[in-house]
Amino acid sequence: MAAFIPGGVTAAAVGGRRRPALCTSRGATAARTRVETRCLVVDVGSAEQLQVVIDSASEANALVVIDYSTTWCGPCKVVAPKYDALSDEHPSVVFCKVMGDADADSSALMKREGIRAVPAFHFWKGGERVDEVTGAKIDDVVATMKELM
Repeated sequence: MAAFIPGGVTAAAVGGRRRPALCTSRGATAARTRVETRCLVVDVGSAEQLQVVIDSASEANALVVIDYSTTWCGPCKVVAPKYDALSDEHPSVVFCKVMGDADADSSALMKREGIRAVPAFHFWKGGERVDEVTGAKIDDVVATMKELM
């Protein structure tokens, strides 16, 4: 059975690549109690997969947030768990990740999308790219999401 992603997208629809991340709640009681929830960030590895996500989300009028990162990027590693946690906090938003150094298709996708610095976050709604945030500025990502939701 394919995992459902908001906006009618399934992990199978984007090539079956999904990366459920383990998110840990943090707060005053985090030292005493660890609450674990599953959040879903879809790994997108090609322009075709990205188009499937955008088209499916567009039909449902869902916001799509795409994190463009690389494995060697320090700021990408710092922001990754925060980005993963956002998928749990905002279940109506489709969260995707493109790892630019994973393979040639991912690298070509990042080049096509004009990514010159990582991490970069693109926001899509209604089949159109509507905004972007460059850098490990998770607060700006949250603010942009809230503005577009």
